[in-house]
Amino acid sequence: MIHPIDRVAGAVLSHGPARLKFFMGGWGDETSLVPAPIAETVPQPLQIAWLSHETEKYGLEIAHGAFTSPSALLPTRSQQGSVISISPPENTNRVVVLMPAWNEHDPKVRIAMAGHLARKGIRSIVLENPYYGTRHPVPEHGQPIRTVSDFMVMGAAAVNEARGILVWLHDQGWDIGVSGYSMGGNTAAIVTATMPVPIASAPLAASHSPGPVFLDGMLREGIAWDALGGRSQEAKLRSTLGAISVLNVEPEPHTAHAIVVRTSQDGYVPANAVESLSAHWPGSELRVVRGGHATAIWYRKDQLTDAIVDSFDRLAGV
Repeated sequence: MIHPIDRVAGAVLSHGPARLKFFMGGWGDETSLVPAPIAETVPQPLQIAWLSHETEKYGLEIAHGAFTSPSALLPTRSQQGSVISISPPENTNRVVVLMPAWNEHDPKVRIAMAGHLARKGIRSIVLENPYYGTRHPVPEHGQPIRTVSDFMVMGAAAVNEARGILVWLHDQGWDIGVSGYSMGGNTAAIVTATMPVPIASAPLAASHSPGPVFLDGMLREGIAWDALGGRSQEAKLRSTLGAISVLNVEPEPHTAHAIVVRTSQDGYVPANAVESLSAHWPGSELRVVRGGHATAIWYRKDQLTDAIVDSFDRLAGV
């Protein structure tokens, strides 16, 4: 059963204005539609330059940082990366990179999650999505993801940036983790699957691949099919997006300690796409959080952040 709010959002995508549609520019650069084999590459440390520090009224340490993306395929304005670090007042050795969701122009939801995590003794690094926020290639154009190739380049860049930041943190002695909600959960899962060092992991409302989300959930109503050549191109789109799948990567030992979460009335991420991810990681735990895709992230933050904390505990053998 799909949550009513998810249904309403699907109706808006289906019957709303054209500016809400994605892939309005068609397929884009065909050479970028074939994903690079991330699992075969060794991530290089990606150092963050910290630009400002402040102490929030509840004692949380807030820092803003920047880096240059390792992805040469990004538009010029997207190559300058941005992060926010949110740390608890007490010392901690645990840090999690929180990956961005689809169409996230403002990281306020992840910042709120980071506040919950800080109260639970975990530092968060909130990574700004390539193509969004300050990294929007052409801000006056509205929707930044104009083509399918834009989406592919964005996803690969986000994954490689997170891998580089995590290796950098690991080299400094941190216990590292990764999480995210929706598309952020999917990219978190890809990061987890391709890390050469142990990492805590909690993919939240996450499919094993973007394919089922765009083609079997509510987001299918937002696709500009005419720009792609009509609905007859669904098989091509499914094949293109399906090539980015955690199921194609042999599980690392640390994936057995992951906690995978799905919501009980999700209209965006099919339940079997989440369950397939957990099943691919033997030993991982699958949790179900009550609510729809839109409501769980707002009203179940404690349960979602508990999954992140528990993934660190499982990896540490606590």
